[in-house]
Amino acid sequence: MGAALVWVYAAAAVLSALYAVLSWRRRRLSPLAAPLALITAGATHWSLAQAVAAGASPRVALLATYAMFPGVAMIVAGFVWHTTVFTGHRLDRLRRRQALLLVHPVLLMLFVLTDPWHHAFFDAVRAAPGGGVTAEPGPLYWLHTVYCYAMIGLGTARGVVAMRRAVRGHRLVFVIFLTGAFAPAVGNLVSIFVDMGERQVDLTPVLFVGTATMWWWAERSGLSARRMPVAYKQVIAALSDAVMVLDRAGRFLDVNPAAAAMLAALHPASAGHVVGRPWQEIAGPQLAPILSGPDQQAITVAGGTVYDVRVVPLRPDRGESSGTVVVVRDITELERLRAELTDQAVRDGLTGVYNRRHLNTVLREQVRRAAAEDRPLSAVLIDVDHFKAVNDTYGHATGDEVLIRLAQGIDGAVGTAGTVARYGGEEFAVVLPGIDARAAADLAERWRQACSLVVVDTPRGPLRATFSAGVVQTAPGASAEDLLRHADRALYAAKEQGRNRVVVGDLARAEGLQVAGR
Repeated sequence: MGAALVWVYAAAAVLSALYAVLSWRRRRLSPLAAPLALITAGATHWSLAQAVAAGASPRVALLATYAMFPGVAMIVAGFVWHTTVFTGHRLDRLRRRQALLLVHPVLLMLFVLTDPWHHAFFDAVRAAPGGGVTAEPGPLYWLHTVYCYAMIGLGTARGVVAMRRAVRGHRLVFVIFLTGAFAPAVGNLVSIFVDMGERQVDLTPVLFVGTATMWWWAERSGLSARRMPVAYKQVIAALSDAVMVLDRAGRFLDVNPAAAAMLAALHPASAGHVVGRPWQEIAGPQLAPILSGPDQQAITVAGGTVYDVRVVPLRPDRGESSGTVVVVRDITELERLRAELTDQAVRDGLTGVYNRRHLNTVLREQVRRAAAEDRPLSAVLIDVDHFKAVNDTYGHATGDEVLIRLAQGIDGAVGTAGTVARYGGEEFAVVLPGIDARAAADLAERWRQACSLVVVDTPRGPLRATFSAGVVQTAPGASAEDLLRHADRALYAAKEQGRNRVVVGDLARAEGLQVAGR
């Protein structure tokens, strides 16, 4: 019996060592390879120690029995590592807890090395027929056993939860994983609790060869990569969107890291403590009402952050909603870019004031509103004097500078009181709601005087540009086109009268043109 056990344990050690080497060589190709290498290395150590203990003298067998426990510690640590990776839990948490994983091996070695003095690990050791020893477990041995099975139970529970969350047809890999973990656990429990007579046989390290075979085949064949879907926690942890799962009563069931960070910013006291708490308590006054609002909406919170919020009810095959998924995306930058692009679409590329298309839209609306509210509305049409000569004499770059300086000056003077647009070439239009023709002409005269004082430096010396302007006020029944047409007539009159002046036209009586200033 003893010789047969030696050969069984030795064969298990060889096979486990082979799997350890093969798995370690694949550590850069698969995240499951390194923990599997640690498990099989532990099984190799355990099997070798058992082989020696099975056939040696009692003294040597006792030392070998003690020596098997580093292998046990390697298997437990490797199992925790393997299940963490396999079930998609975050590895950064495992790294933060590595020091805790070392507590068990360190204490275990301390218990084993000092056991000859305190006998708290093994109460008694007796020689077994045919070689080897049989040890009676002590309190520290049971403490070690409880810890090991707690870790195995945690990993198994993670595997079961992950299997239940997997989509149908993708569960084979979880069945392989759980079956592989089940066999050595049962073998170990039998060796601990079933009386086998004078010789207590522990086939746990031998059964780990079967575990290694199943897990190595699944990892080596790529089954986990092909068949196992990415775990739920991996998916939501990878998302930059905030994902929150609520139950039917509106309490938090789960949040991803992005959601935890967002909620902590909205409600600092909730940092790290949201699961189980009501949505209204944590979300803040801006987000709290969204559960009863539209399925998708944009919300601006304090500080100017803009969120796109989607509310998706969780519905079973039949019956009412069983909960809600809330997905929140920060679209502040997107909204800024959208506003910027919208603004660029209505702006003149050279001068920065509005373009003619936007002018037409604004003017039609303002004419309609002026008629409805019975209030004045004036338009000013401006043309740079002798602009062709400026381009021919000083170059187009100088001409562009003249247009830019003129547009900026008028736009700054008008501010929010009206709309300034480039009408075409060297022409600009200003729409002034609520201002009659005489007041508009006075404003245009101030702009003209300010423009004449602007000096543009050129290689040929300083250049002062002037402009002519035509002003007209809308009349009952007039359209936007009528307003611009009569403003253009007034502008033409200003040019006819010598330029560098403002002329007021009467839309009701087109022949009535007045010089407002010079």
